[in-house]
Amino acid sequence: MQYLVAVLADRVQAEAAYSALEAAGFPLEAVALVGRGYRDVQSYPWLQGGWRPSFLTYWLVPFGFVSGVGFSVLTGLETFTAWAGVWGNHLLGGILGAIAGGLGSLLVGGGLGQLAQLGLPNYAQVVNQGKYLLVVQGTGLVSRARGIVLRFQPQSLKVVETR
Repeated sequence: MQYLVAVLADRVQAEAAYSALEAAGFPLEAVALVGRGYRDVQSYPWLQGGWRPSFLTYWLVPFGFVSGVGFSVLTGLETFTAWAGVWGNHLLGGILGAIAGGLGSLLVGGGLGQLAQLGLPNYAQVVNQGKYLLVVQGTGLVSRARGIVLRFQPQSLKVVETR
């Protein structure tokens, strides 16, 4: 799903842009204002920015550590024994297993999509500063809305894709 997110300086500018989209025939369920007196940022979790570890991370990292230690003990590999000792070898095996578990959770749990959005601004902070967001939802509507919203000179205008 594509979203057009425009940061507008004040309420008057945001309402004018919303009214222009409404006058252009955009469906009201596809256009939303986010800010004081309107919808909350919590309605759109992807607007909050930052990385949120998935549920898989909490399971796969400890499981990877235990598996790494178990693999090191059961196979008898002495890869790091020369400089780390026997227990250090098992500990490093556990750390490498935990890293593998973290990478697995990143790939399987949709973390790559979260990492791709790390460049997005934290829109929750923008709203807390008293600014307003105009969000247009819909792949076909985003390109039409872009031209209309640009007339209102938004501070920021981004197209965001989510799954």
